[in-house]
Amino acid sequence: MAEPRIEFEPEVFSSSGLTLLVDGTAQSHVDPTEPRRLFFEYVRRIGHVLDAMRPAGAPITAVHLGAGALTLPRYVAATRPGSTQVVVDHDAELIDTVLARLPLPEDSGIEVLIADARDAVDALAARPPVDVVVVDLYARLDAPAFVDEVPFMAGCLGLVAPRGLVVVNVADAAGLVRLRAQARALARADPGAELLVAGDPGVLSGAEEGNAILVAGPGGLPPGLEERLRAAGPFPAAVLTRDRLDAALWGVC
Repeated sequence: MAEPRIEFEPEVFSSSGLTLLVDGTAQSHVDPTEPRRLFFEYVRRIGHVLDAMRPAGAPITAVHLGAGALTLPRYVAATRPGSTQVVVDHDAELIDTVLARLPLPEDSGIEVLIADARDAVDALAARPPVDVVVVDLYARLDAPAFVDEVPFMAGCLGLVAPRGLVVVNVADAAGLVRLRAQARALARADPGAELLVAGDPGVLSGAEEGNAILVAGPGGLPPGLEERLRAAGPFPAAVLTRDRLDAALWGVC
């Protein structure tokens, strides 16, 4: 099997933005001169969730399952100095290539682990709970089957503090098959967790392919999160909770 081709493509909208490509497929975008700038729509939505975790500038603790170009860890380090973060990815070559081109600041507070996400979740359970777990596990356009499974989602929920969150990037085809599977896994892992989904209205209606973010709060969601996601975009923006989420995912009210 041929080795994956890893490369960086300059962004056309700025002189400093770079898109990470693996075998020609965009995996991540990062602006090394301005890590606060989030380019991909779903990443910006996850950024809004992270912004809601604590008052502006206050440190958080985070686990990122899936590295890409470490876009969100760099964002947290820039917006919340003093944060402690762990990034997990199984692809050592990818991590080495990214860090050689875009090294992390020495005081970033970011620890990078080369490991399978399932194994890492079990190992990280021995550490103190964190504020947020971000799940963004894709090889090109495919997600590993275990992200649809209850034990994996239960492990992710088990890593967060009582008011913590699990945030999942769901890249889906029309019909919401993947989103439904992962939402069911979270709901079965913790029936009391509060769920929220945000994304483009065309995607959340099931009519179009695209990315949505799925948020689970075992102890509830941060106050004002739904309103923040609606108001901050990127536009158009839709947010589903409670009955509207049930109707979209399971066809019931």
